[in-house]
Amino acid sequence: MYRKYTSWVLGALTLAGFGASIETAKAQTVYPFNATYNGSSVLSGTITEDITTRTISGTSNDAPFGLTQASGLAYVKTDLSSGSYRLSSNPETFGLQNLPLGGITLFGEGNSKLFYQFESITGAINFENLTTSGTNINNITGGEGLFQDATGTLNGSEVYELANLLVDPTSVSKGIVKINGAITVPISQKVPEPSTTAALVGMSIIGAAFLANDVFKAVSIVRKLTTR
Repeated sequence: MYRKYTSWVLGALTLAGFGASIETAKAQTVYPFNATYNGSSVLSGTITEDITTRTISGTSNDAPFGLTQASGLAYVKTDLSSGSYRLSSNPETFGLQNLPLGGITLFGEGNSKLFYQFESITGAINFENLTTSGTNINNITGGEGLFQDATGTLNGSEVYELANLLVDPTSVSKGIVKINGAITVPISQKVPEPSTTAALVGMSIIGAAFLANDVFKAVSIVRKLTTR
């Protein structure tokens, strides 16, 4: 009877221990993002006749989470005959190999940073008012601080002045960039870990059960000896 009871207790506590050993619960926090940046774009290299690299920077007065600065690298392919351009952070978009991956970093106050890339921006060149404009979807690839392991997408739109570039292709082109969307950040929430306590209690109960079994045997032997 004691052996059956002990086996049942051992099984129950084993199940309880495994159930209590679940350590983390997964959760996510979604941060809305909406900001306008005063952007600057400057030629940083010429790869082919129609493909260049441009260094991008920007500042914002309304960016949330202290992400008031922007900095990055982009590849641009211009087609003057059609009055269009394509911009990407991935050089392979244009069949270019062994070149560094571009992208944008948002940063500023504190230690938080947000990284994102744009596969392709298709824009138009307006030769009448000498501007370029385009829209795109930015894929968030991570971050630091508040945005560690961040994912999500940000919608972007840009309008840049073209007049300076017609005079000097190496001059700075200024414009307005608007970004809005949602940033998803995973959170590991620690929950109580009663597995250690459960194991200790279980060992104590099991030990007591075995001890009770031994005591029962000892009492039986003593009774047999005293009744002879």
